[in-house]
Amino acid sequence: MSNSRLLVAGLALLAVAGIAVFSHVRFGGGPPAAPDNGTATVADAGNAPSGGMLSTDDFISFWRRRVESNPADYISDTELAGGFLRRAREIGDVDSYSRADAAVEQAVKLNPKYETAISYEANLQFARHDFADALATAQRIYSLNPGSAQALALIGDNDLELGRYDEAQSAYDNLYGIAQTSPVLSRLAHLAELGGDPQKAIGLAQQAVNGAADAGASAEGQAWYHLQLANLDFNTGDLDSAQTQYSASLEAFPGYVHALAGLAKVNAARRDYDGAISLYRQVVARQPIPEYVAAFGDVYRAAGRQQEAQQQYALIGAIDALYKANGINTDLQMALFFADHDLKLDDAVTQARDVYLRQPGNVRAADVLSWALYKSGQYEEAMAYSQDALRLGTRDALMLFHAGMINDKLGNRGAAREYLSRALEINPGFSVLYADQAARSLDS
Repeated sequence: MSNSRLLVAGLALLAVAGIAVFSHVRFGGGPPAAPDNGTATVADAGNAPSGGMLSTDDFISFWRRRVESNPADYISDTELAGGFLRRAREIGDVDSYSRADAAVEQAVKLNPKYETAISYEANLQFARHDFADALATAQRIYSLNPGSAQALALIGDNDLELGRYDEAQSAYDNLYGIAQTSPVLSRLAHLAELGGDPQKAIGLAQQAVNGAADAGASAEGQAWYHLQLANLDFNTGDLDSAQTQYSASLEAFPGYVHALAGLAKVNAARRDYDGAISLYRQVVARQPIPEYVAAFGDVYRAAGRQQEAQQQYALIGAIDALYKANGINTDLQMALFFADHDLKLDDAVTQARDVYLRQPGNVRAADVLSWALYKSGQYEEAMAYSQDALRLGTRDALMLFHAGMINDKLGNRGAAREYLSRALEINPGFSVLYADQAARSLDS
């Protein structure tokens, strides 16, 4: 296997529990990160079948048999962990994170210096939103293997989540110097979007799509890169391009849940609520990720079907409990859900503040905290965090809407008008919950 193919495989494996780029606030396990091609790193030595040749269950069974026949085989433990992470990604089975954790723990116990196993350990910490520990683990990999592309990607990903954007940029730039591959390009696209340059982000994401096809990425891999490009198109208000890319994602990997959810979002933005409901019904039947369940409820609510909306909202607490039972910190996501739906507002503020203290530079955490404070009537403090959230110049319609509403409450009518205008200019259908409210507030 060539060095470039090993690099692509190594970088792709990092994302099984890793970055779900371009979504506003992500629950662990979805929307997805780049698919796992990490098995390619050992397949060439004849130790494993290619991950693309086996179903996930068969892949797990293969490596489980290897572990059972040789309990000292740390490579098999590592690949078994990769299979469980793959299952978690594909079907939203959060219990698979705990199974992956047990396999990784055994692999690292057998060989404390095995880089791939330590990388999976960092991925699990990332999936559970334990970014500080994940960064420390990534730095441990780098100390064992200076210049490791896997370590650089992990360091950049965790720096980014901790709001250390300059450090993330440095890590990704170093990564780009090693190879200009799709996993690297997608990371740079994420930073470009956060930095307020969506057209640059779209260009990089398009390069990632093209590169994945040229490199012969798996069907799911190609679907994932189309998905990221589609999300960027949606965030800039280009619904036609977003629909095209979500459809391309489904063409590459039929039945891809996250692309179906994307098409549902496009339909909702176009006020085709029946079409959105039909698609979301398929999505939550396959993967009841809280983000999608909440969106399903919001579309029901927009369609005037309040009882069905409440039924969806009521499911989220149970799903969240399952995430927490598997060690996944969902404080930021639940804070946003509570604030958006005027539920448990004291908890929303507490949870958002706790996340902000752990990730003090993260603009998404600052934005959610500002919104929770706004909903609880703490407008002055909300303003401070809103300004922090927008300090990079991020062109995110929802963040700008939040800033507009906060300024309006404080009587800053000119600033409120500017923020609301920019939100609607970027994407008139940016939110099923708030697009109409933004237009009404602007008119008033």
